[in-house]
Amino acid sequence: MIRLRNIIGSLGIASVLIALPVNALNAPMPESTVIETINTSTTTTTSTTSTTTVVPAPPDARCPQWWATARAVGFDDTLLPMLDRVINRESRCDPSQINTADPNGGSIGLTQINRFWCLPSKYYSDGYLQTMGVLTSCDQLFDPTINLRAALELVTYSRSVGLCAWHQWAWVETPCQNDVEGA
Repeated sequence: MIRLRNIIGSLGIASVLIALPVNALNAPMPESTVIETINTSTTTTTSTTSTTTVVPAPPDARCPQWWATARAVGFDDTLLPMLDRVINRESRCDPSQINTADPNGGSIGLTQINRFWCLPSKYYSDGYLQTMGVLTSCDQLFDPTINLRAALELVTYSRSVGLCAWHQWAWVETPCQNDVEGA
């Protein structure tokens, strides 16, 4: 009996002829000859895992404890060095800080957001940050997560009206020289 087997393996398709003499390939087949084809298939499953590389706070970061929260609210890693400077300068990394000497009711929290941004105005009857859905009252600026969301909203607002990202923090010298990291 002559058997022809087709084997499909993980590396492709191979045909194997078993124990046939050289002249048997050209000889006519008797009626009792059986040709058997066996098909096998192999399924390979590959899983892909998506990974995100998180840039750790550098050793010279002033407020590294807030970097993960800043990322979680939407700050891009390129903005974190300047945000770190802002948080350190404005509150020394302490979310409970308030500066009552600032105009419009003072500045609050990690990034010292001025109450101006959450008070009713000619353009925003409920306050800008309320209209943007960041908070419902100015006192929420003491919450570090909300304060960082508000800071990101102000960075986004500044850019949208053609200003430097860090325009709201006037002490940042020449903020447009390097819009990402400040001067």
